[in-house]
Amino acid sequence: MIQLPDNALRKTMADPSAAIEYVKSQLYPIYKKPYIMLRDVNKLYYRNFESAGSLDVMSEEWDTLILLDACRHDYISDITNLPGKLESRRSPGSMSRQFMERSFAGRKFHDTVYVTANPFAAGLEKETFHDVVSLIDDQNTNDSRAVPPAVVSRKVREIHNKYPQKRVIAHFMQPHEPFLSDFGQKVSRRLCWAGNQYHLPNDISITDLERAYQENLELVLEEVYDLVEEIDGKIVVSADHGELLGERLYPIPIRGFEHPASIYEDELLEVPWLIIDGPRRSVTSDPPNSSGEIASDVAQKRLEDLGYV
Repeated sequence: MIQLPDNALRKTMADPSAAIEYVKSQLYPIYKKPYIMLRDVNKLYYRNFESAGSLDVMSEEWDTLILLDACRHDYISDITNLPGKLESRRSPGSMSRQFMERSFAGRKFHDTVYVTANPFAAGLEKETFHDVVSLIDDQNTNDSRAVPPAVVSRKVREIHNKYPQKRVIAHFMQPHEPFLSDFGQKVSRRLCWAGNQYHLPNDISITDLERAYQENLELVLEEVYDLVEEIDGKIVVSADHGELLGERLYPIPIRGFEHPASIYEDELLEVPWLIIDGPRRSVTSDPPNSSGEIASDVAQKRLEDLGYV
């Protein structure tokens, strides 16, 4: 059933084209229901015959771990000018929630501060890290519904100075959609959401999506490049998971987009592991900082914006 907004008739008369797009967006989940059913059949296959990766980021050696959300290894290997040695790892999940559950949940890392723009972090137990610095509120500083990379890198610099004896995780939201370039914003506005993932309307091609994704990756890498020049210690640049950009799934060969849970394709699991060596920091473990709690209502709204709720 279509949910009409308040003052629907007045809004339709003021902007008929916007009203048509709204109705289409309400109908889209119904239109895409057969696709979602086929995707769920594929998920059943992956759960029974494939497996996610075994990467445990917290047991690896680093002083700062930079996580790029939904970053594919093949894309970063083509465009990055970051220093260091680029390898790859297999992520333990095909989406952020799975990555966090399998990397952080039920464990304690009181030698680590987690700086994050990812709303799924609200589901972590309060005493998982020494401190959690949530930047989710900062999505409201712009019209793109995303926390800008500069906001994350600025806060990471502050945290490095505030906690010189802690490991630091910096979780950027890019290249995850919403896309921030001028072209990318046009693509984001046209994407349709159903089944916790986006789908392409007829006027957006896979080539358009690939361009928007790559431009988003280039934007965040510019910020990361400046950041790694200014912070000390051993740095690793990686990702929580990858991204599907129209590749065919298996065994039913429908096209995949975004990063659905429990889809164990290479494009979703193979993530970059770029190692930038430096003099190691002296790290200590201390009781958790009680201020590190994420407002669940803010995170909930962010997940709704991203199509997960």
